[in-house]
Amino acid sequence: MEEKPQFKWGVVLVSCIAIFIIVLDSSAMNVAISAVVVDLHTDLSTIQALIAIYALTMASLMLAGSKLQDVLGRKKTFLIGVIVYGIGTATATLSVNVFMLFIGWSLLEGIGAALMLPATTTMVSAAYEGKDRLTAFGIWGASPLWGLLSARSMGSSHVLCHLAIDLCVRTTRCPRSTRDELVPARVKATSYVA
Repeated sequence: MEEKPQFKWGVVLVSCIAIFIIVLDSSAMNVAISAVVVDLHTDLSTIQALIAIYALTMASLMLAGSKLQDVLGRKKTFLIGVIVYGIGTATATLSVNVFMLFIGWSLLEGIGAALMLPATTTMVSAAYEGKDRLTAFGIWGASPLWGLLSARSMGSSHVLCHLAIDLCVRTTRCPRSTRDELVPARVKATSYVA
C-alpha cells in the first residue's frame, strides 16, 4: 500500500494557530477589560493585576516549559500545554467571580501558554529544513500579528501586519541565503513591537 503524502505545512499551521489563540486571548482581555469589571463586580486594578499575573506566569515558566521538552518530548509538552490552556479557558469562560478568573486565566492559561510557546519553536525547527524552514519561521513569526489584528479592529497593528506579510513573501524570493536568515528574526521582532 502506498502511504498518503502528509500535509507539508501542518506543523507550522498548528504552531501558528496556538500562537494566534494565545495572543488573541491576551489582547481580547485588554480590550474587554471594562466589560469584565462590570460582569464580575470588581474594580479595574484587580483585573489589571490578573493580566499582569498572567504575563508573569507565562514568562517565568517559559524556560521550564522549554526544559520539559527534553524530558517528555516536543509533542507531549505541546499537547499538555494545549490541555492545560483549554481547561484554563473553560474555567475563565465560566467565571462567576475574580477567583475563578484568577485560576483559569492568570494561572492555568499562563502555564499552558508557557508550555506551548517554546514547543512551537522547536517543532517548526525540527520539521523543516533549508528554504522551507525559513518560510515556516517567517509564517510562524507573523502569527502574533494576526491575533492582535483580530482583537483590535483598528490601530497600528494593520500596518505591522502588512509589513510582516511583505517580509514573509521576501523570505521565499530573496536570492541570498545570508539575507534570508535575517527575515524570520525581523518578522518576530515586528510581532513583539505590535
